[in-house]
Amino acid sequence: MTEFEQMQIEQLKRIANVLEDINGALISMGVDIEALGECVGYVPPRQGYVKTEGYKFLRVGGSVDTGN
Repeated sequence: MTEFEQMQIEQLKRIANVLEDINGALISMGVDIEALGECVGYVPPRQGYVKTEGYKFLRVGGSVDTGN
């Protein structure tokens, strides 16, 4: 296994851990992970570019309370 492949595996493990944490938090709040599907957007491929793909993104919103 190359160093690059090892780095990719480690990144994927970190992403999986975060997603599991999000899922656990949503379950504890009584919300299903599938509810996040409503927060996913899609950008189609750009016209005129060869072999381009669209991409999905997660919309996140909210506010932060500073306690002041």
